[in-house]
Amino acid sequence: MASFIMAGRKQAAFFIVLTTLLSLILPPVGVFSGAAIALITLKISWQQGLIYSLLGSIVLATVSYLLKQEISFEFFAGLIGWLPIVFFATILAQTRSWQSTLQAILVVTILGVLLFHAFQPDTALFWQSYLEQLKPALKETYQLESSDVNKLIQSITQWMTAAFAAAVAMSTALALLLARHWQAMLYNPGGFAEEFRQLRVGRVPAIIMVTCIVIAILSDNKMAIEILVIAVGIFMLQGVAIAHGIVNQREMKPYWLVGLYVLLLILLAQMIVLLAAFGIIDNFVDFRRKTASRSD
Repeated sequence: MASFIMAGRKQAAFFIVLTTLLSLILPPVGVFSGAAIALITLKISWQQGLIYSLLGSIVLATVSYLLKQEISFEFFAGLIGWLPIVFFATILAQTRSWQSTLQAILVVTILGVLLFHAFQPDTALFWQSYLEQLKPALKETYQLESSDVNKLIQSITQWMTAAFAAAVAMSTALALLLARHWQAMLYNPGGFAEEFRQLRVGRVPAIIMVTCIVIAILSDNKMAIEILVIAVGIFMLQGVAIAHGIVNQREMKPYWLVGLYVLLLILLAQMIVLLAAFGIIDNFVDFRRKTASRSD
C-alpha cells in the first residue's frame, strides 16, 4: 500500500478516493485514507496533505449529493477527520517525537471539547437531533418500544461529546502509527518497531489522568470523566507499547502478543482500561527500563 501511495499523485489520489468510498460502507477503512494523508504529510509536506484532505472531503460531498443527503455535513465531517491528521503528522515530522505528538493530540482534543461545551451549553440536545435519525434502526435491531428507544438515546447523548472526541483522537493516533509504519517500510526498514516499543505519553498527562480519576470518584464530575474517556485510548497505546517492549527485551515468543490482541478483541472495554492503567503507571515506574535492567 505504502509503495503504491508514494508512486505518484494519481496513485495516491486513487487510493484515498477508494478508501474514502469504502469507509462509507466499512467505517474502519477510513483509517487507511487517514494514514495515506499522514504518510504524504510526513514524507512530502503539510500542503500536500491538505490538498488530499480536501480531495477526500469533496468525494464525500459528491457522494452525499448523489444520494440526496446534506452535502455540507459530509464535507466538513471529512475535514474534521483529516485536518487534525495533517496537523499532528506535521508535528511528528518536525519533532520526531511520539510523546510530543500524543500530548498535542490530547491537548487539542480536550480544548476542542471545552470550546464545544462553551458554545453549546446543552450538548445532549445537540446530539439528540442527530441520534433521532437512528430510532428506526434501534427499534428494529433491538426490538425496543418507542419509550425505551427514547431513554436509550437520552442516555447516549450525555456522553456523545466525549465519545466522539475520543474516537477522533484514537483514529488520528492510529492513522499516524500506520503512516509511520508505512514510512519505515519504505525508507527505514525495521525502524518503526523500535520506535513503537519506546512510545510514551508522558508524566504530566499521567498526573492529569490520576487527578481526573480522583475527582471523578469523589464528585462524579462530568468534565473529569469526559477527559478520562478522551485520554484512555491514547494511554492504551502506551500499554500496548509496553507489552511489545517487554516481549522484545525478554526474547519471548510472538504468541504472547497474539494472545494480547485476541483478548483485546474479545474483552475490548476491559482490556482498553487495563492497558491504559498500565500505560499511566508506566510514566512513573518505567516497566521497560526495569525489565531491561533485569535482563542485563
